[in-house]
Amino acid sequence: MTARPLVLLSALAVAGCGGRSAREYGQALFNDPALSSAQSNVFRCATCHDTSDAQLLRPGYTMFDAARRPSWWGGSVSTLRDAVNECLVEFMRGRALAADDDKGRALYVYLDSLVSAADASARPLTIVQNIVDLPSGSVASGGAVWKEVCQVCHGEPHTGKGRLADTVSIVPDESIAMHGTDPTTGARPVVIEKVRHGKFFGVAGNMAPFSLEALSDEQLGDVLAYLEMFGLPASPAKS
Repeated sequence: MTARPLVLLSALAVAGCGGRSAREYGQALFNDPALSSAQSNVFRCATCHDTSDAQLLRPGYTMFDAARRPSWWGGSVSTLRDAVNECLVEFMRGRALAADDDKGRALYVYLDSLVSAADASARPLTIVQNIVDLPSGSVASGGAVWKEVCQVCHGEPHTGKGRLADTVSIVPDESIAMHGTDPTTGARPVVIEKVRHGKFFGVAGNMAPFSLEALSDEQLGDVLAYLEMFGLPASPAKS
């Protein structure tokens, strides 16, 4: 899945896709957990990535112009296929796509269609390794952030209503049950760590991380304030 040679695939019908064009098949795969070979996977590409030219609040960058970027994952990956496989293996629990895989080729055709220019710049990716507590912010803003992005996977706070699957944790209740209410060692720092690290550094199962570019400290502080309404311990500085 390197940049330009596979553009020719847009004129092909991919075997096994029911007569659809490669682009249509790729779009369907982008929105289907079955892109992953793992039966336990509940994530779609669309769970974490938007496809519009306006960057919505998501863990990952928009896929608009993604096929034109010179590198991905903060410059650590140099081909789009490797970037896709990073998500597919690390977060969707599946097998990596080979260069001749029909699914991968169709997905590339779809991503290659989401463009506006011949070239696009690489995107930064700043993962916070050493977390610190954050001051609680605006409950209203935190509720809006939760509903726009967190609720997609976790459902409503406290009840989990509408969550992506039963395997996705109910926040903050299950965090509190597992880690306690100590403001410095319990559920609060665990929530911060899981948001910031995702699966990186051995934390948070298969959750995707929120980089500083995806979610600012101020926005995370707002989410913490919102979750305090449902029992998440307050910051020690606030107590």
